[in-house]
Amino acid sequence: MADTYSIEVNKLKKLRAAWLPAVEFLFGEAVEEATFDGFYVLDDITKPSAVFEQADEPYRYKIQMPARVFSNDVMLLADVIQETVRGQYPVGFDGAKIPALCEGVAVFGAITAIKQVFGEASVDSYLNGLREQAFPYYDAFSYVAVLLAEDPQAIKKLRTVKPFLYQVERADFDTAQVDIDRKIKDILLLAFRA
Repeated sequence: MADTYSIEVNKLKKLRAAWLPAVEFLFGEAVEEATFDGFYVLDDITKPSAVFEQADEPYRYKIQMPARVFSNDVMLLADVIQETVRGQYPVGFDGAKIPALCEGVAVFGAITAIKQVFGEASVDSYLNGLREQAFPYYDAFSYVAVLLAEDPQAIKKLRTVKPFLYQVERADFDTAQVDIDRKIKDILLLAFRA
């Protein structure tokens, strides 16, 4: 069991290390305060999550991954990329109101990776699954996709104004010189509800 666990954790580390440059290319480097402490694989959870346990270092986190994710390579890649993207601007020990922008960016990163590795058919299948089983994620992704179609550097620009995406406000779009329809901007800033 310990050998299997080590193999799984090493696989997660390798995936994250391989994709971190692509994530940074798309969305910028992690905030200076963010410290990643590694992966933990658990049998009793259903979805991955970042865990913040240290009040004195509020942006130090580990990522818990469900053991079942190893049975599906597409989901494994998607989950690792989503958590890697979220690690670029973590919510921290006290948590934060998470806007659709944050979740949409994480899903956009995952979709980009799936397309690169598994192709368009897998992207379509993944998006159909999101649309049917996790519509809020699909919706958030869709609006981020519109934002990035208008300005591929929009997330990097916003993060120069507010490195933590959950802190972005409407005025920050103007400050960052990101020109997007007001309706899309408002939707991206709504609280995300899964």
